[in-house]
Amino acid sequence: MGYLSKFFLESTALQLAVGIGTFTLGIIILLIIKIHIPLQIIVQEMKALLTGKSYRKIMTDKRNEIGVLAHFFNEITRNLEHISIDVKDHQRIKKELNVAQKIQRDLLPEKIPNLPGLEITAKTRPASEIGGDTFNFFPEENRTLFYIGDSTGHGLPAGLVMVMVDTLITTFMKMYPKITDVMIQLNKYLKPHLQTTMFMTMILMGWDHKSQMKWVGAGHEYVIHVQTTKKEIVSTPSGGIAVGMLADNTAMVKEQTITLEENDFVVLFTDGIVEAKNVMGEIYTLECLKELIKRVMTPELTSEELFNKIAIDVGRFMEGHIQEDDMTLIVAKKTSHKTEVADETTEWSTEEISAKERAPLNEESA
Repeated sequence: MGYLSKFFLESTALQLAVGIGTFTLGIIILLIIKIHIPLQIIVQEMKALLTGKSYRKIMTDKRNEIGVLAHFFNEITRNLEHISIDVKDHQRIKKELNVAQKIQRDLLPEKIPNLPGLEITAKTRPASEIGGDTFNFFPEENRTLFYIGDSTGHGLPAGLVMVMVDTLITTFMKMYPKITDVMIQLNKYLKPHLQTTMFMTMILMGWDHKSQMKWVGAGHEYVIHVQTTKKEIVSTPSGGIAVGMLADNTAMVKEQTITLEENDFVVLFTDGIVEAKNVMGEIYTLECLKELIKRVMTPELTSEELFNKIAIDVGRFMEGHIQEDDMTLIVAKKTSHKTEVADETTEWSTEEISAKERAPLNEESA
């Protein structure tokens, strides 16, 4: 009896051990199937992602921790794909903007031409990669045409308008001797190709290489005539209406004339200068510009010196505030001799200008 009991107990223990072993093995197999293998798949795909190799979306309907990990991985990769697309689009747009910027830069004169009887300093500083301000000079044997223009807004649309305007003026100035006709034809051919919100204000001038400057305005800023001998400043509204606003601007185009005496100045500008803001939200204004010119004007002043004084004054006014609009400034001086100008490029660098003249604008303002 004792022997049978012992055998029965040993047999029962063995069966129990086998059962426990089988159960444990089953649990392990289950864990491998349900957890280890899916986890291994997730780990492999994560390694592929991190090493820059191709990876696959993890398909699972589980709602446990494995399901959470798989969902997390899928969300990360989906967002990365969107970011990748955005980066590629950004790179493409940036490349196109660089091309447009180069085209615009090539259209602006690299240097100011030597004009009989006139010394000129002209520069532009866009507020963004592609500006809407423009100017150019077209020397001929008996006259020189030049203009300053400001497209609506800035950026790529404004830059496109600038390109069209410059191309058309280059064409029409060779076909029409009168600057009024050039302005009329410019508007006629430009208007059909512009949206209703796109146009350009401008002033077109013709210098006779002696003493007279004829000009027509198209809704632009004032023309400032600095009479240094009389110590007077005359500011005249440009008149007219922006090109591209009306189908026919003939009735609005009026020619005006300025007669320059020796050492007189003509100052042209875009609204980015007179509407420049400081940190308090105040505007620079036309009056501030005229007051500055009145303080510093002398017969000995060169066009570059007057340009720098204006640029420095506007820069000091804007200090601490961003440039909101493109800024273009042209300073022309009537002179019987050509003064050597240190920097005749049309690139407006406020840092270079500030380095040239750190002192107050003149002794009176010190």
